[in-house]
Amino acid sequence: MKYVSSYLALAGMVLIWPKASYGDDNTLKFRGGLAWYTYATAQQPETNSPVNPDNKILGLETKSATLDFRPNLRLDSGQFQLIGRPQFKTTASRHKVATEEPVEHPSSTSTWLEAYGVMNASDRVIISYGLQNYQWGAAESLNPSNRIFHENLDSKGLLAASRGRHIARVNLTWTKFFTTVLMSETSENEDLTAFRAEETFQSRALMKHEVNWNSGSDYLGLVYGAPELGSPWIGEYFNITLFDGLALYGDASQQRNSEAWYPVIESSGVPGQQIIRMKQSRAHDGKVYQLAVGGFRYSFEGGSDLRFEYLANSAGWNIDDNVNAKAALDTKSQIQLPDYKTNLRRVARPGLEYRGQRYGMVSLRVPDALTFKDLTLYGRYMRSLQDYSTSVYGSVEYGFGSASTLLISGVGTRGAPESDLRGVIASSYSAGLRQDF
Repeated sequence: MKYVSSYLALAGMVLIWPKASYGDDNTLKFRGGLAWYTYATAQQPETNSPVNPDNKILGLETKSATLDFRPNLRLDSGQFQLIGRPQFKTTASRHKVATEEPVEHPSSTSTWLEAYGVMNASDRVIISYGLQNYQWGAAESLNPSNRIFHENLDSKGLLAASRGRHIARVNLTWTKFFTTVLMSETSENEDLTAFRAEETFQSRALMKHEVNWNSGSDYLGLVYGAPELGSPWIGEYFNITLFDGLALYGDASQQRNSEAWYPVIESSGVPGQQIIRMKQSRAHDGKVYQLAVGGFRYSFEGGSDLRFEYLANSAGWNIDDNVNAKAALDTKSQIQLPDYKTNLRRVARPGLEYRGQRYGMVSLRVPDALTFKDLTLYGRYMRSLQDYSTSVYGSVEYGFGSASTLLISGVGTRGAPESDLRGVIASSYSAGLRQDF
């Protein structure tokens, strides 16, 4: 398995290489744009969070003002394209720890969201390499069949900026109705926070085959992927139009063993006392774990979109795991203190897109709402079906002038501090302006 990523990428170039045909115009063309965001955010950290009590560990911002520049650059010769999407941010923020006085903290960062090249090797073969974000499927909450990217709803707000990974990708178009994608993550993007605490980077590769019909709006895809050292996974995704406006969709993956961190109760060596440590207790159990999303989408006349989704995560924590993970971070327990820092890292990033096992979600997007052109309203409600914690998100976009957009969004969570959806933020609200050039 060590070289599986290289083999799959190489296979994309070797399997078929039809003779290319291109036009005579190979003039190098440059196209560029800029999205300039100016926004303010106010958020309330969860004071009783096991991971961040009184905001002492993470020091999360409570108020901030940000200038965010996102250029979009493209060089195009017809046969070859270079795409770059950097991000430059300057933020003045304030955070408060327990009862201490607020502390102000200015910062500036720059990073590449995406930077990659694309070569049209022929009418049927496209090769790309570099820092890019590539996902598929109709589900809103997750793309389970893609185990290279781990984005969830937290990364899909109005102001969110998805970051790419170092990907080598080959897109093969066999016929109008049948395509294949070969993709490999070749190296680590050090600007990304590790998905799982103490995770050591290893290349992952996948092979995706898709059949489509109904002019491409309906499709069925199968995925096979593998990391260098761990267990391979298989995945499936589909979108089927049941009747005009209503579609059924799904996305799932199955993988033997789970590398996530789980709270494990052990003997402390002291009679009558036990200790809880976060361990990869299912890394070699031989069980097959499934991560799956299924849903319905109804598209109204006028463009409104209503969704219902159900998410099942058999590798997730149950209610007892949530309680035990909280107990593992009990700083008042002398038995737990020696393992506190290790447990903290692992509870904060257990290696699960969603920590719980079962969720329901409903969302509604309404463009040109309330008869106002360029006014888009969006709302989303998610509920854990095992501990009934909730997350509510809403946003407003209003375009005015030639290239200006007003942006307002907010998210709030409810539930016990250790529940599936409570997290480290109780609520957060943002308002700002995007100017497109």
